[in-house]
Amino acid sequence: MTYIKDKKQWMIVGSLIVITLLFFYAFMYSDILITTSFGINFWDVLFGGDIFRFYEVCHSDVETAGYHIFNMPDYDFLIYIIFAVWNLPLWIARKVAHINIWESALAIAWAKTIVLLFTLLTIKAVVDICKTLKLEEGNRRDVVLLFATSSILYMSVFVTSQYDVIYLFVMLKAFDAYLKNDMWRFTAFLALTLPVKALSVFLFPALLLYKEKNILKICCHTAALFLPWMLFQVIFPMGAENGGNTSNILVIFGQKLVFRDLEIPLFLLAAITFYIVCYVMKAPDDERSAGLNSVRIAFLSYALFFILCDTNPYWYILLLPFQCILIGLNEDRKYLSAILETITSICYVGMYVWMIPWCFDVNLVRSTYVSRIWGLREDRTNNILEILHTMLPSVYEMAEERAKAYLFMLFLAGNIVFVLINTVRCENITLRNAEIPRWLYVIRYALGIGVCMLPVAAYMF
Repeated sequence: MTYIKDKKQWMIVGSLIVITLLFFYAFMYSDILITTSFGINFWDVLFGGDIFRFYEVCHSDVETAGYHIFNMPDYDFLIYIIFAVWNLPLWIARKVAHINIWESALAIAWAKTIVLLFTLLTIKAVVDICKTLKLEEGNRRDVVLLFATSSILYMSVFVTSQYDVIYLFVMLKAFDAYLKNDMWRFTAFLALTLPVKALSVFLFPALLLYKEKNILKICCHTAALFLPWMLFQVIFPMGAENGGNTSNILVIFGQKLVFRDLEIPLFLLAAITFYIVCYVMKAPDDERSAGLNSVRIAFLSYALFFILCDTNPYWYILLLPFQCILIGLNEDRKYLSAILETITSICYVGMYVWMIPWCFDVNLVRSTYVSRIWGLREDRTNNILEILHTMLPSVYEMAEERAKAYLFMLFLAGNIVFVLINTVRCENITLRNAEIPRWLYVIRYALGIGVCMLPVAAYMF
């Protein structure tokens, strides 16, 4: 924070931090409640001598003001260890002090703080990558501010309280090792993320094939990548009633290309083509060019995934750091790129507000301090769309038919242009060599807070 120079700026930054934290702790989504519950139950299973039957005997039984959940674990074992370690104080409070942690706003806040911790670690990892790529301080600042003010961050981390940022941090450590040509460390870090959630696997093939051309070494790295995941599968096998990490991944390949009687997943077709191109390409000797290409490959690996697959909205945070770093690397066109990221991100969030409104409904705030301040309301609106339907029914009916498609169209068009201006040499573009103005960061932050206001407004009105 060397660019914060006087007391007035520190006061502004301090106020923004307070406002940001207030909104961060205003929400608690059911997914993280379930995972927190399994993490706490881990200690019951461990001290009960049933650790190797975790999936068989463990269950989630959570009842808060917002959710009543009964579920079985369906992710791989490592994520529950992480949440068990973090939430050990809650397990002790429940066992020793007999506190109902699901009715305590303070306990709920502690459970969510793990996401805040890894968000800060992720920002630090982004800074480390920028230093490895030898970005100047001004460009590093822009990368961090772009990441910290993106609507995607507010949706994924603040509102829907997702833990994807946990393995994103490890993925970025892997990518930093990759940029330093430490390929085995790159594989080792990614191997740790796979038993948490298998989405990290999409970062691996293109980057490996771009840098490694020896088939035997490629096979060894691939085997090493899956080794920890396979060990967890053997030691802690999932039962038939558990969904499983891999099965959750396979359902996303929904978009198909029909050729005669054959149905070809569009993402797999695009991805395999992309992997072949990466293998054919030779990495340049110039360190900066090689680093830029690596960031482009990481970005495109996830861009293909989000454009061609049926995904959850909060997964988009996996692409965000690479997009922001790419903007910083292409400094002569970063103003235009920042505008495109601003537009595409808010369109992506808006599209999912219409597609899955329960991710933005009032249940998110009913277990937090918000309900303690405004009261636990029963006669309430479920989400912001119901307010729109009540106040402007004609606008709602028109938007219901068109909003999702039009927002995705803008998201897709903006990203196509973003890819073109950041991967193709183009000298004749608008806003070239212009710095990102401060007012754009203000708008981005306001949009992020606006995303946070969707459930709060529905609860208050």
